[in-house]
Amino acid sequence: FLNSSWRMMLIVTTVFLLILDAFFITLTVFDVVRNQYFYLGETVLVEVPKAANFVVSTFVVVEMADHGNEGMIYGLMTTAANLGSPVARAIGNQIYRLFEPSISSTNNYIEDTLAFRRTVFYSFLLSYGFGFLSLATLYFLPRQKAEAQKRKTTWSRRPIYGYVTIAMLSAAFIYSLTVNFMSMFPSTMCLEFAGGDGCDIASTKPPLFSNSSDSSNASSAMLPP
Repeated sequence: FLNSSWRMMLIVTTVFLLILDAFFITLTVFDVVRNQYFYLGETVLVEVPKAANFVVSTFVVVEMADHGNEGMIYGLMTTAANLGSPVARAIGNQIYRLFEPSISSTNNYIEDTLAFRRTVFYSFLLSYGFGFLSLATLYFLPRQKAEAQKRKTTWSRRPIYGYVTIAMLSAAFIYSLTVNFMSMFPSTMCLEFAGGDGCDIASTKPPLFSNSSDSSNASSAMLPP
């Protein structure tokens, strides 16, 4: 286990997590199995692959840190990892507003029609697509500790790399904080930047994804009837 390829471990665990989540989500959204115990049972099954992901991340931190800068490296890498969720949520707010029927409307979740179920399913497919796309960045991850140590000694070191890293993390933090906070308050949640349909006039643009037949729900899909 300790000598396994870090890249392969992340590929296997990530793919497993996405496929497992898709199984539970699909059955729940389309009302095949709507039971809170069934849906929450996924959280138990994903703990092992999640733990493997965490172990790999700690391996990377240990190998990348030099004597004297361990805290800085750990803080930098955990900050980058923890920013992923709020940034993804902010981007999701802006993308999902294009879906029709609206997945922000409470009435759609109550009506739980077939068209809405399809819209919710498409939104999950999009999120899974981003999950698979993220695997392309594994090229930058060392395969094992020997390669990590080799990169530390052979790859060039320039101050600009640090400046760009800090700038990107700061921009991601400000962006996610702004969008997520704006989406929380009634006076700003209607703004398109926050994922709303616009405060003054309803958008006249055709939706990116639409279903003209019935409509359905994801959130109510996750709840017992």
